[in-house]
Amino acid sequence: MVFDQMDPEEMELYLDVLKEGTTPFDRFVARGSMEDVVDIPGPRSKIDRFMYRAIRQTCADHSTRMLPLIGSAGTGKTHAYWAYKSIERKVALRAQGAEVDIPDNIPDNWTIVYVPSPPAAVRILLHVYTCLLDELTADILRVVADKLVGRWGGLKKKKLGLFGGQDLDETIQNGIREYPGIFADCVKSLCIFAIDKERSGLAERWLLGEDLDESDLDALGINSVIESDDICLAMIKLLCENAGKTIVLYFDELESPYRMIGPEAEAKFLETLKRIYNEIKNLVIVLAVLKEIWPRVLETADTAMKSRMEEDRELEYFKFDDLLLYFAKAIEYFWSQNNLNPPIYPLFPLNEDVLRAIFDKTTGNQRSIIKLIRLFVDKIVYDEMSLDEVIKSTAAEATSTATATSTAAATLTASPKAAPTAQGKSILDQIEELMQDEDYTIEANPQSVAGAALKSIKVIAEKYGKEIKLVSPWAFTFNKRGYNLAGMIEFEGVKFGLEIPSVKTFNKSGGVAAYYATKRVANSISVGSVDKALIIIPAGTGGAKYKSILTQNEGKIFKFEFDEDSAKFLISQAIKHPSKDGLYMAEAIFGKIPEYEPPVAPYEMEQEESAEEGSDGATDEAADGES
Repeated sequence: MVFDQMDPEEMELYLDVLKEGTTPFDRFVARGSMEDVVDIPGPRSKIDRFMYRAIRQTCADHSTRMLPLIGSAGTGKTHAYWAYKSIERKVALRAQGAEVDIPDNIPDNWTIVYVPSPPAAVRILLHVYTCLLDELTADILRVVADKLVGRWGGLKKKKLGLFGGQDLDETIQNGIREYPGIFADCVKSLCIFAIDKERSGLAERWLLGEDLDESDLDALGINSVIESDDICLAMIKLLCENAGKTIVLYFDELESPYRMIGPEAEAKFLETLKRIYNEIKNLVIVLAVLKEIWPRVLETADTAMKSRMEEDRELEYFKFDDLLLYFAKAIEYFWSQNNLNPPIYPLFPLNEDVLRAIFDKTTGNQRSIIKLIRLFVDKIVYDEMSLDEVIKSTAAEATSTATATSTAAATLTASPKAAPTAQGKSILDQIEELMQDEDYTIEANPQSVAGAALKSIKVIAEKYGKEIKLVSPWAFTFNKRGYNLAGMIEFEGVKFGLEIPSVKTFNKSGGVAAYYATKRVANSISVGSVDKALIIIPAGTGGAKYKSILTQNEGKIFKFEFDEDSAKFLISQAIKHPSKDGLYMAEAIFGKIPEYEPPVAPYEMEQEESAEEGSDGATDEAADGES
């Protein structure tokens, strides 16, 4: 037996640590917000060559390039981002003179930025701009501002005044001559940020996309807001072309707009990508997209965009050697994180036979492999299966598959837990059934919630024969300034706007962001851009100004409050069977739909069970009191 050389107490120690710790297999879906620490480069090796070549060429000529990266679900498209981010860090260390284990042909002076695809065509450029600032940090504003203002002569003397140096106005005019037109407010804000100590903080707030009131904008002498598409694109251009390094924008889940809204949203998204490609230099744009979806994306893209793309490159599945290497590296990392030397047997608590069976059942799909490994490890550490049974069950399965003899049947019968069930299902068959429901990572952000709301309304409209016109985003003008709502739904001649504040989580009050979003909605109604509006707000949002706007527009603005659970459930149900909240938003437009039965959310079921348990407890206590 493979574990013969291990002491029983030692094995018990390792199993206890596995039970208490978070293993590398617990998180089988890679996320752009959480780093993957174990990388197996084999399936990506062919892509790496083209990626680094594109970066190297862009570093040399500053021309923007577009590289499609395709792969089936679970093959590591999001994981690839983290692999390149790790290489980027090593490149930075190499530039500082450190010895690092990376090939010499990997270019210097670049950075990669993860851009999760917004599942609706709402403020895409603001989404990209925010991702840039999040990754490069606000320091990039200081770097770019100082570089540009220095070029325009404004840093020769920072002191403002009439004597002995270039003043702020002259610096701004020099900047506008280089970047005219739509860039004017961006240039002005960067100059104020770099030179004017009194207004620097106000300018930084504008550059970071924070909402400013009219008096703040007047103090800056600025007439626009950063969320405007043209202004956002201008700022992205200024950042990318003056950051001093090549920027790689890694667009993940390119199929999301289509899945949530439809072909119009996807076309809008691709149009925005083309605009970024055409108007901004010094970029490498990576498009990570499902292999099955890629042909449709190509159909949606126009001829000009197709001509700009490099040849698509495909992520490969794991080979069996990749699987063995992955498991060995992942479990070794886990032991080191828990301050333990690795076991004598490096694949403990599994073995090569188990991993071979997993490989055969998953055909090498990375996500499915990690899920099945996790299920096996869980069964062992929680005493649902002994180490002996793991080995016997996989050996028995291999024997029965290869020979289908009565001897194999006898072997299976000898181990009760490892034996087939009455339906003839082995342990591996039972575990495989647990994998049938695909797990999706759902993040409740303003874009995804707005997209799910619009999709829910659209699905219910189609179900009950309601003819609607849906536009996302919806542009309007107020006081000669351009603004966008998340969307507009027109039904029987009445236009309903839909808006959502730019919040990071739905478990906290929407604060000032909710006030500004509500103000945008009220302004759109006041100028006749929409007749009524739906606004989505984090639960518990308050504030006198915010409530005052709602009171003034009673009967015109319909408020819908969400927490993280209800927001995620709205997203998960939007495509096929909209949630109760999705129904309520649809009813605000169409009127009552009594025949529609929304699905019950998991958190609602938990609340009902808790209420029932509390009721039972109260009854028991009453009975005890009577006795």
